[in-house]
Amino acid sequence: MSLHARVEGTQPDSWEDPSVVQIWFRGGADYIVPRADAGIFTLGSYPRDPEDGRRLETLADEIHRVTEGRTLRVAEVSERLRLAHQTHIRGAAVTGRVHIRWDASNIWLIPVERPAIDVDDARRELARRFLHWYGPTTVATLARWTGVRPAEARTTWADIEAELVEVDVAGERRFTLAADLEALERAEPIAGVRLLPMDDPLTKLDKELLVADEELRRRVVPPYGDGSGYIPGAVLVDGEIVGGWQRQQRKVTIHPFTRPSASVREAIEAEGLAVPIAGTAPPSVGWD
Repeated sequence: MSLHARVEGTQPDSWEDPSVVQIWFRGGADYIVPRADAGIFTLGSYPRDPEDGRRLETLADEIHRVTEGRTLRVAEVSERLRLAHQTHIRGAAVTGRVHIRWDASNIWLIPVERPAIDVDDARRELARRFLHWYGPTTVATLARWTGVRPAEARTTWADIEAELVEVDVAGERRFTLAADLEALERAEPIAGVRLLPMDDPLTKLDKELLVADEELRRRVVPPYGDGSGYIPGAVLVDGEIVGGWQRQQRKVTIHPFTRPSASVREAIEAEGLAVPIAGTAPPSVGWD
């Protein structure tokens, strides 16, 4: 869905295009990244503590040993390694030697060769990518996003500090890449309608700035683990979040903050019908 919001012609199986690959990122989140940049997104979060690194490399060695180069279900690999829990295996992702395939039902583990990129280069480039996408931001947010210790993030930040400029965001001291400053200052809201899924990059951070009203914000980006079972996405119209939406199979339900105009309603419904979800039933859009 995030790809569909940004790329025309996205199909239900576009996530399996050979140009992209799935990895575990930040301790276990499923990310789809450019295959050519897999080393940045894996080794970029590699621990700086030598003992931690040795432990994870040993785990990667064992994964390669028991899989013998084959793609196997995570459950089977965990059983062969006699791990107490399947999640323990996810740490090996930062070695760059493990990819995954997840289709929302099963997860397969794919042993791969270590990426040909220096670890420090990967750390710096991952930080630049983060600042390019999420800036203006802070080093503390970089640590949370990459899943590394705050001290490790500060070391990487210091390595690229000469490339940064300070920016004020609602009274908060933040930083962005100097190379991006002019583009940020001249940026215009996007035009048209997008249906963004939960945890889309646009809504991942700065939720208070995206939706100032707390009650409305909970309806579109609710807190993690609130126990409600309500998992919405964001309805974006000309760069502004105007409501939430949910999907069940090929049925899309819109939860607007206010009653939209006829033209906006029509555009939202057209986008809902274009959602690239596989299925035999015809797509439909309903309103709450």
